[in-house]
Amino acid sequence: MEIQIIIPWGSNGNLGAAYNRLMESVTDWVCFLDHDILQLNPNWYHICRSAIKTVGHSAGWITGVTNAIACPSQYCPDAPKNNDVIDHMRYAKKRYNQFEDNLFLVDPTTIGLEFSGFMILTHKSAWEKTGGFENGFLGIDNAYFRGITKTGHKAYIIPGLYMYHTYGQKKSWDTF
Repeated sequence: MEIQIIIPWGSNGNLGAAYNRLMESVTDWVCFLDHDILQLNPNWYHICRSAIKTVGHSAGWITGVTNAIACPSQYCPDAPKNNDVIDHMRYAKKRYNQFEDNLFLVDPTTIGLEFSGFMILTHKSAWEKTGGFENGFLGIDNAYFRGITKTGHKAYIIPGLYMYHTYGQKKSWDTF
């Protein structure tokens, strides 16, 4: 089983249209990643494959966890509060040792917030059943989350798959 890995971009700011355009060429599974995510676990692709083998096409969205995100189900409050990649790598290893590649089924009625789209592991049939991504930029990930759950697909988190989200570093870029 192959997972297509894509970092989407829409030059006009319409990320939803970019996702939809890219989904047209997807054969089965795709992993959309934000441009400012660092995969710190060298086995991350195999972890994603394991998740797919475990839950199959009943899943509409599988994701990991990160240090900087507004979604409480994907946020690691105990992650390092610095920009030291080595510290984040150690943290990723610690989380993997604790959770391995186990999956956590998310009940969308109890989280309070939908998933953030820093990592969207989904498949073409789920995308087709939802009618695709909405046009726009902000909130399209939340709308897709609601869409997949309305179609009966499940949402999962891999708590042992920690990714360092660097968008907080943008503010300190000028100090280098």
